[in-house]
Amino acid sequence: MDRKPPAPDSGVSNASAADEWVVVGEIVGVFGVRGEVKVRPLSDFAERFAVGATLYLGDDHTPHTITKARLRPGSHVLGLSGIESANDAERLRGRTLYVPADALASLAPDQFFQHDVIGLRVEHINGQPLGVITEVLTMGPYDTYVVRDAQGAERLLPAVKEFIKQVDLAAGVMRVAPIPGLFDDNADEAQ
Repeated sequence: MDRKPPAPDSGVSNASAADEWVVVGEIVGVFGVRGEVKVRPLSDFAERFAVGATLYLGDDHTPHTITKARLRPGSHVLGLSGIESANDAERLRGRTLYVPADALASLAPDQFFQHDVIGLRVEHINGQPLGVITEVLTMGPYDTYVVRDAQGAERLLPAVKEFIKQVDLAAGVMRVAPIPGLFDDNADEAQ
């Protein structure tokens, strides 16, 4: 995905340079009057949000230590060093939280981070090119890949084992077996 912030952290990463950053959350609101913020987590690793951990705020990657943490499904409430009032916290609304790419966890060979799939070519298992992954949406019980075809049309591909048959990061390709109609304009012809 070629969006302003890098893709979220959720799952073997090829990125290791200290000057690369990975999004792990977004500040979505203020909680109380003591400067705590509500954060929408974009990481499957809860330890990213533990007291004492360091997150880097905004495009300038300003470091802030987590001083308080209440982890909840869907959003966390965090206290960040240097953020002491509701006014301070309000100015952070909409800002992105990062970690350095070289701080990413090691994963099993069949796992990968979300940012690793951005830009992968998507092919049907029969070899037909279907498009390129441009974004990963984190909603519901599973991620959804936005796949843009050569004409610019976008399709939503659920990231589930039933559809995703192979992810080859080295070759830059994801092979899929989607249900009829997902990538065809005419579902009757697809069957």
